Amino acid sequence: MTTAAPATATVASAPWGVVGQEHAVRALRSAIEADRLAHAYLFIGPHGSGRATLARRLARALDCESPTNDGDGPEPCGECRPCRLIEAGAWPDVERITIGGVCDVREHRDHQADGSTRIRICQVRRLERVASLAPTSSRRRIFIIDTADDLQTEAAHALLKLLEEPPATATLVLLATDVLELLPTVRSRCQEIVLRPLSAAALAAALDQVEAEAGSAPLDPFERDEVARLAHGRFGRALELLRDPSLRMLRETAAAEALEAASSTRNERLDMAQTMSQRWFKERESVIAGLDVWRDVWREALHAAAGLERATTEADSIRCTPAEAARALSAVQTAREHLLDNTNPQLALEVMMLDLPLLPAREQAAGDDRREEDRSSA
Repeated sequence: MTTAAPATATVASAPWGVVGQEHAVRALRSAIEADRLAHAYLFIGPHGSGRATLARRLARALDCESPTNDGDGPEPCGECRPCRLIEAGAWPDVERITIGGVCDVREHRDHQADGSTRIRICQVRRLERVASLAPTSSRRRIFIIDTADDLQTEAAHALLKLLEEPPATATLVLLATDVLELLPTVRSRCQEIVLRPLSAAALAAALDQVEAEAGSAPLDPFERDEVARLAHGRFGRALELLRDPSLRMLRETAAAEALEAASSTRNERLDMAQTMSQRWFKERESVIAGLDVWRDVWREALHAAAGLERATTEADSIRCTPAEAARALSAVQTAREHLLDNTNPQLALEVMMLDLPLLPAREQAAGDDRREEDRSSA
């Protein structure tokens, strides 16, 4: 299991303002201080764990006009022009490469409109060209690939060439959720930094501190603890859930669908797959976000079935073996990958549904529990 990060004293005092990732900031500050910055980094962690924030703060530490230094490395001021523009995504020498981004092919200029689900090879070829140029306002250019999991296979191979012959004035920062989705050769040419989840108690304390530092009213303890539980140790995700209650409602809906699928018949599952595939053509991001929730539910079910944890979550309603939960988790992940690879959506979702284990209905499972209790008390 991944070791949870310790609590920070306050949010404002966290190094580089990255909560719960002191080990990561310490490694980067040390590299800057010793002038041993790697040409490529791989920041590993789920959405909301602080990967993108850490990448921006690395850029700020390199370009800040008034940094402080306590002996461990630079601490950007956050107030100078480079710091403000980097945080706003407007600094000329810091570029984020993501799905739907620009390239140099005239016919491909609008990847937002063409339904791209991956970072394309034409985007990486543009990255190669721009990375070879001298910085305009900084000592080096920073390129943030968000996320490297989303690279087309051809794009990943093109990126490998850049990693093998990196320009002297460029640093690449790859963000990734699942490193198994990366080419081993790409991964081996990057210095890896794994972002750790906070414990539930540490995350709840950090959320309280955020509100205190903002001068807001104290959080309702139940709401705070619920947000901390749903965020699974991810400070950024917890803030999203706290500030946008609609995200929690969407999550509850997706979790309910995951539970429904767990106890549905094959025909009912195929109907669900058809409905989801129809949504895919209109609401791709919503479908992917829903599958991410399904993945969370089955991961929690796996932990519970294996006796690793027993949280009061939707997964408690799923009665399954560790093998069944692992099979379901794999099915959801595979379907997600196939959708992003532009596989026929109905086929991908039908295969997922048929690969899910057939589990008893929740009402039946509850009845089984009651009968077992009756036998024990007899």
